[in-house]
Amino acid sequence: MNTPFSSNSKSYENPSVSSPAEGHMEHQQQQPPQDGVKAGTKAKASRSVDKLNTEQLARKRAADRKSQQILREKTRRRIESLEERIRELQDQESALKGAKRRNVELEEELRSLKAVLANIKRQTPISISSRSMAPPSQSNIDPALQSWISPAVRLERTPAPEIDNSYPPSHHAVKLEGLPSPELGSFPLSGLETGIVPFAPISSIINTTIQRRTARRPRKVLYPSTPRSIPSTFSSQRSYMIPTSFIKQPTVNVWELPLRLKDPATPVDKLLCGVIESQKALAIGGASRAVAIGPRYPNINVLVAPQLSQLSHPLSRFLCDLLKRLTYRTFIDKLGALLVMYPLYQWQIMNDYESYCGIPSHSIPCLSQRTTPHHVWICALGSPKLRDAVIANQERYCTEDFMYSFILSLHCNWQKGIGDAICWGRDGVSVTKEFWDHCNVLDNWSMGKPFSEKYPELRDAIKFTEYPDDGLKVEEGLE
Repeated sequence: MNTPFSSNSKSYENPSVSSPAEGHMEHQQQQPPQDGVKAGTKAKASRSVDKLNTEQLARKRAADRKSQQILREKTRRRIESLEERIRELQDQESALKGAKRRNVELEEELRSLKAVLANIKRQTPISISSRSMAPPSQSNIDPALQSWISPAVRLERTPAPEIDNSYPPSHHAVKLEGLPSPELGSFPLSGLETGIVPFAPISSIINTTIQRRTARRPRKVLYPSTPRSIPSTFSSQRSYMIPTSFIKQPTVNVWELPLRLKDPATPVDKLLCGVIESQKALAIGGASRAVAIGPRYPNINVLVAPQLSQLSHPLSRFLCDLLKRLTYRTFIDKLGALLVMYPLYQWQIMNDYESYCGIPSHSIPCLSQRTTPHHVWICALGSPKLRDAVIANQERYCTEDFMYSFILSLHCNWQKGIGDAICWGRDGVSVTKEFWDHCNVLDNWSMGKPFSEKYPELRDAIKFTEYPDDGLKVEEGLE
């Protein structure tokens, strides 16, 4: 039976007509095997270098080496940047620890000051009231005044019935009703121009006592005649004045307390005071900290790279130029002396809290520097005991011989090389933080000969140590 689908089914059965899938398979089967690969097996992937000639292969290997070199360089730079970041974080951690330690010291100082103020406040009302309420003693009164002061004073201590019989009437007697009460309690004991009213407690008591008697009957009271002159010893002994220490004074922070410096006499003092005053004028005029006092670490271009000295801050340039003319035991000791002086003169230029915190604890000005006039170069003596000793005996120690012996004998005990103490920065050569921290520890400093031989009495003020004479002289280190 012929159906509409019979012809189509036959056409599909015709072997001469093939489907697209069968044609694709036949095309694959008709492809010959390549490179000796057997038919029916998958061809292996071949490397591109096999088809390259010698020159192409050399260029490819050179490019591979260059790319590997670039990759290693990037990795090395990445590692160095991470290590630098680690060092920065470690430096910040040490700085943070130092700031916390300094904060603890300041808090302790603040607590002690508060305790002193509280003690003064507790004692102030007691001292004033005890002096004002105590009756004046006649033992310290001039005997010449007893004749006219004693009757008035006895009014308080004499019983009431004896008031009329105490003194005979005289031309000084006045009736109580006709005398105003303010005048009753006043005695002509001192001039009004002084503004001091002595015997105020006694006069008030006398006034109250007599007013009570007035209510019953008028009585007559004798008043002594006013003497023409009163001895100054009496008025000074009987004057009740509040001491100025009890009056509220303006608050002054410890970092704002100035040093008591003498007028510059030597060339070094004149130069130091000159640069301090010039930079202080800039700070007062509104200049920034960087312009007025410079960076935290001093620049040492003048000592190491003079051709870059114009990049240094004026304070660093001046101190380095000053030290360049002095002969220290070694060049590293000269750098250490610079680090001792630098923060002190920064604070003298801009005496604020931040500059004060930059001073090492052993270099903070002691009490003698704030109370006794002294030369400005004494601030550069790192030990506080040594500064006290020098200020206490300036006739012996404020001499050129002392300064020369101190400079030639100073030793910072740096165990590493100069390369570990200095580094290159944006503005030239500066010091490393490791060397800065080393020089800010008092125990790392000591004195040798000839200082220890000439001034043995200062052994307790600074550490003495014997060193062999093998140090590198400054002139040799700069060549």
